[in-house]
Amino acid sequence: MRSPIKFPFQERAFSTSMVILAAAVVIVLGVLQFRWSNQVSEATSIRLADSLQMSMINWHLDFFRVFSEACVAMQVDTASRSRDDWGQYARRYAQWKKTSADPNLIAGLYILQFDPARSDRVLHLAPATNRFEPGNWPSSFAGLREELQRAAPEPGAGESTAISRAGFANRYFSGGSLTGWKFDPQIPALVRAISSRPATSAGGKSAERRNVDWLVLVVNRKDLQDNVLPALAERYFRGTEGLDYQVAVTSGRQNAPPLYSSDAGFGNVEIADADGTMNIFGRPRDGGQGSPIHIFRTPSPGNVPAASGATTWFPLLRDTGTEQDWHLIVRHRRGGALGAFLADSHRRDLAISFGVLFLLVVSMAILIITSARAQRLAKLQMDFVTAVSHELRTPLTVISSAAENIAHGVVQGKPQLEQYGSVIGTQAKRLFEMVEQILLFAAIREGHQRYNLRPVEAEEVLDSALSNTAGLVRTAKFRVEQEIEPNLPLILADRTALSQCLQNLITNALKYGGEQQWIGITVRLPEHGLSGKEIQISVSDRGIGIDPEELPHIFEPFYRSPLVTAAQIHGTGLGLPLAKSMVEAMKGRITVKSVPGHGSTFTLHLPCMDHSARQPGAKVVEAVTS
Repeated sequence: MRSPIKFPFQERAFSTSMVILAAAVVIVLGVLQFRWSNQVSEATSIRLADSLQMSMINWHLDFFRVFSEACVAMQVDTASRSRDDWGQYARRYAQWKKTSADPNLIAGLYILQFDPARSDRVLHLAPATNRFEPGNWPSSFAGLREELQRAAPEPGAGESTAISRAGFANRYFSGGSLTGWKFDPQIPALVRAISSRPATSAGGKSAERRNVDWLVLVVNRKDLQDNVLPALAERYFRGTEGLDYQVAVTSGRQNAPPLYSSDAGFGNVEIADADGTMNIFGRPRDGGQGSPIHIFRTPSPGNVPAASGATTWFPLLRDTGTEQDWHLIVRHRRGGALGAFLADSHRRDLAISFGVLFLLVVSMAILIITSARAQRLAKLQMDFVTAVSHELRTPLTVISSAAENIAHGVVQGKPQLEQYGSVIGTQAKRLFEMVEQILLFAAIREGHQRYNLRPVEAEEVLDSALSNTAGLVRTAKFRVEQEIEPNLPLILADRTALSQCLQNLITNALKYGGEQQWIGITVRLPEHGLSGKEIQISVSDRGIGIDPEELPHIFEPFYRSPLVTAAQIHGTGLGLPLAKSMVEAMKGRITVKSVPGHGSTFTLHLPCMDHSARQPGAKVVEAVTS
């Protein structure tokens, strides 16, 4: 069963359909890649936001635990303690310093006593004796003293006032519970009511109202800055190459440096592009709305909602503005804010993805071009086979007919026999030259052809080429004109290969010379060549010429112009490719100028040796063959 014949327009339609299909596939892949990249970026944003939120919550819980350990260690059963017996607190403090991972967290231990009938007293734990000793009020306790004095009744206050003051004290006094501790961020210190005593009257008798004693744990700010906060930052915000985030803890005081900063200058001013902020005291943002924790919002269309989470902290000793709160601030180290870093990563991933798609498009284009060239080469090879078959048929037919005539006795006498022998020899030589040309092309394509470059005379090589083509010139009745400059330098070339190259150009001029039947050969030494000092050998004709769109293809193997094929001009399409390959192998080049209907000029540019003198004038040789 025969396969259907594909006409050229069918092949072009198939190729166009494949290109359109490939373009559609690439566009679909690009759209899908863009969507997938957005989804991956959004999922990564959510994952990083959740991870950052958990790191901040764990940081806060660990920070709270550091203070809670000291508070738990200082819990004393007030029911079993005798009046004014502060030794249990001293012993508890000493025991805590021995077992604590950070014994320098508490800078001092104080007991504050308030009594309107007597002057207020402050007791300080002396490190040398490990006993509470009376001392002066620290200057940093001014705000704390004013606040705690509210818990003590004023002299001469009525019963209702006394009851109100007692209720205030009871708010702070909470047995052994951890919730009895209050935090004063200005000192900073942890404060707790530890006992209540009957207030004494002027006559020394106990009154119905009661006074409150307070235990104060002063936090070592330097230890907080140098040890606690850096350790927490390393624990929860560290990556494989150090801290992944810039971390700062601000104290809330105006123009005050941060309590801690992982990078110099970070946290000194308000940070608008922070990836995460947390109010360490647990106070909600925006006037009680939202969460104490705020996590970045991604710049993608599907923004990650603000993180929410509960935090635990000691109640503040007194109501202060939110501007006095402590804040944890983190910002991604690479590329600034994490949202911007994710956006950059998203753009980079998109660039890489579309770069891969671009390479895919380029590969497909190369594949299509290569396939088209392969199809074109296959067609040229088929045309070559057809042309060679046609070229071989004519001499073989002549030889076969002559042999039959001789064998059947048609040829009689010596003159006829000599004539037939000459015909057979001519056709055999034609066959031999054709086979040699094909073998030479195969050798050049395989890289087996070698050239021996030696100094040769251009006129001598030209004479050799004309001698070998004299029979063809005579048969075609062409007129050959030569113009050779005198005193030319020697050419560095392979004599046989250069002669063959000129023969191909002369044969080409004979085929396409047209009715003018003229060939012009010029040998000259120009002032400035294409590649330095060179000799130019030009072969011209006045024939049909070459169309401009065909000029880029005439040196391709097996290529023959459709116009030439339609005119039934015989040839194999190997003459010009062989000439080009040979002249380039001799470090030269070949150029062509052609005007359709007016002829063509092929020029060989060949390197030559330096010479010192040139004589003016030129030798013109005209050879007319009949």
